[in-house]
Amino acid sequence: MGKAIIALHETEGVNPLIKKPSHRLWTVLILLGLTVAAWQPSVLGIAAGVFLLLLLWCGIRIQLILGRLLLLLPFGAGAALFIPFHTEGKAAFKWMGFVATEEGIERATVILLKLVSANFLLTYLLAVTPLFVLLRSLRSVGIPAVLLELILLIMRYFFLLKDEAVSMFKAQRSRGMNFKGWLWSARAYKRFGELMGVLFLRAYERSKRIYIAMLARGGLEGESSMGRKETGLVARATIVGQGKDATAKPEFAAEVMGVNFAYGKIKALNGVSFDIPVGSKVALMGPNGAGKSTLISLLNGLELSQSGEVRLFGETVKRDNGDRLRRRVGVVYQDPDDQIFSTSVEEDVAFGPRNLGLGAAEVEERVDWALGSVGMREMRRRSPFELSYGQKRRVAIAGVLAMKPEFIILDEPMSFLDPRGRDELQELLDDMGEMGLTILIATHDVDFAAEWADKVLLLKEGKLLASGTAELLFDDVLIEQASLHLPRLARPFRLLRGAEEHRPRSVKQAAQMIWKLIMKGADPAAAVKPDSRGGQEDAKQRPAGHKHLPPS
Repeated sequence: MGKAIIALHETEGVNPLIKKPSHRLWTVLILLGLTVAAWQPSVLGIAAGVFLLLLLWCGIRIQLILGRLLLLLPFGAGAALFIPFHTEGKAAFKWMGFVATEEGIERATVILLKLVSANFLLTYLLAVTPLFVLLRSLRSVGIPAVLLELILLIMRYFFLLKDEAVSMFKAQRSRGMNFKGWLWSARAYKRFGELMGVLFLRAYERSKRIYIAMLARGGLEGESSMGRKETGLVARATIVGQGKDATAKPEFAAEVMGVNFAYGKIKALNGVSFDIPVGSKVALMGPNGAGKSTLISLLNGLELSQSGEVRLFGETVKRDNGDRLRRRVGVVYQDPDDQIFSTSVEEDVAFGPRNLGLGAAEVEERVDWALGSVGMREMRRRSPFELSYGQKRRVAIAGVLAMKPEFIILDEPMSFLDPRGRDELQELLDDMGEMGLTILIATHDVDFAAEWADKVLLLKEGKLLASGTAELLFDDVLIEQASLHLPRLARPFRLLRGAEEHRPRSVKQAAQMIWKLIMKGADPAAAVKPDSRGGQEDAKQRPAGHKHLPPS
């Protein structure tokens, strides 16, 4: 069990005996009540012995049990030292002029046995029940759900900050900073204060991101469940168009027309215009600071354009319809820890559907479907602390899918994933496309965009450089302007005479093109084409830093 006072997740080798957490909680509470009510030392002694045997039977280590008993020393010492000498009755013995009575000794024994029995029961409950599961189980004893959700969110947030603090201190120690012992150097105290300041700023920034993620999934809107359900149904049943049939399916999932947006004096978007057809797969690309995050906020209705117009499914986004339209657009943010704010996988995925005012049966159905879609159904009862980064990313996507949006936006979904995780996520995105969803991905990954996207938007400094097919990513001039690079699969073909125009978007296409070049055979005469002056081709006519090689 280790030295942890509480369990954050299920531990191997421990048998809880009572499988259902709520039943486990009720059993412990009932036994605690009986323990408090009992006054016979023999009964309490037998109960304590039985509880100890059950702890060992469950697989809880004796070191953990003894460690928990040490917590009783302050209370047990008081009971043993004071109660026998301050209770009237028949004298039993004298010590340092004080008389201990038999009634006092019996009362002290009863109190000590009650403390030990209660300690064993709580040790069992905390050792076999993950903390967040235990807190959720408190609903069964009448604790208000709102209060529990608030406590759970605070604790989840606390552990996230703890992990960040640990990472920051490890980074400082790896660079020679010493925080060992009780007395630090003046430099260490100064650095510690700076780290606490940075941690506070990170906490503030993360709280904003968590708030935005909750808002994007229908939380904190101050509407009744019925109101949310009705407006959600209206959003799907009607489409406001200009002279169009209200039941007609719109041609575009999103239309952005001359949009401008600024943060104070900083221009984030400047006259941006484009459209996203329904069912398309779009890559939004550009360097950091290009305006991608701002554009995502506009498309999700979290921000309103300061000039220009943003339409979602034919309806202009306004202050009075942003919440309703937002239910048709799901956003998966870059850091899944900003989006997974519940204490179990299934609770987090259920957050959005519950905010839509759906019934328990439909919420359960959506949770099961969404987790199955991302291959995480078996993890539904796990805590986020037990998941890898890639698994958290899948849960974040499932939380959005459970809302059943028609348009999904993902912000840098490939970041921090290992190669296998990237392949699995790309396969998942392909599956989402086959569901008929419109997908927009903000990414720096040119190779992924070239293979996956059927439309590309290039942003830089708040302006739209170009909008078109993935062929844009093979344009040297545009790629340089957007501070990106050519897809890696295309680079070898730029080195081959006669193969410069080959633009493979996938490994399969590249292999087919290479095979065709091999079958064509080498042409030594064409290896270096002379220019009009009889010399070699001018270096300006080929990509900088590249030399042509004859095809093999």
